[in-house]
Amino acid sequence: MAQRYFVDRLPDPGSFELDGELAHHLGTVLRSKPGTEIRLADGRGRTAPAGIVTVERRRITLEVGPATYREPPARSVHLAFSPPRKHRADWLFEHATEVGVTTFWPVWTRRTRPQGERPDRWERMARAAAGQCDRDWLPEVRPALELDEFVAHRDLPAAKLLADRDGEPLTGAGAGAVLLFVGPEGGLAPAERDQLLAAGFAPRRFGEHILRTETAALLGAGLLAAGLLDADRAHEPPAD
Repeated sequence: MAQRYFVDRLPDPGSFELDGELAHHLGTVLRSKPGTEIRLADGRGRTAPAGIVTVERRRITLEVGPATYREPPARSVHLAFSPPRKHRADWLFEHATEVGVTTFWPVWTRRTRPQGERPDRWERMARAAAGQCDRDWLPEVRPALELDEFVAHRDLPAAKLLADRDGEPLTGAGAGAVLLFVGPEGGLAPAERDQLLAAGFAPRRFGEHILRTETAALLGAGLLAAGLLDADRAHEPPAD
């Protein structure tokens, strides 16, 4: 059972009628009974306790308590990656949400092209994982972009890293927003790697082995979320 359930708008304290997909999930799938205690959250730091009062076919009456608020984490981890194939992409969104990724940036490269991707499914995977792991803030899933569009995007953090076996090792610790880019199976094309380096992405390695896209993404994101990477220097381009 999830630790919390996300709603678009957190209700005020008092009686609240819950309907739609979440009511169906609680009442029909989980067979929740009156007296069951749950927590509702808006995915933006606010969480409220709620008790189930009545259960109908697709409607549940809740008694909602006062909300609490938690600030967003001091370290904001952005993960950009070439989406792997379907079930591996699902795995990546699920587990990267668990380790603390705040923003997902799917990026198409020469070796990874659109294959019927499902942004709505990716968002559901991240939302479900956030409820299971008890996150206060939902991750953002950005629309998939071509590499040229991504590099030029105005919302990218200043601290930018490129997962690269030939890069510098992980060092130090820092705070703030940091972006990690993980390339596709088979690696980036030389021109793509040069493009990222020219845009200020600093190469970093996580070990001696060649990793799958989703493995490298999860390992790198986990290390960043734990504060094991020097984000203060990450925005500096490599020396000539």
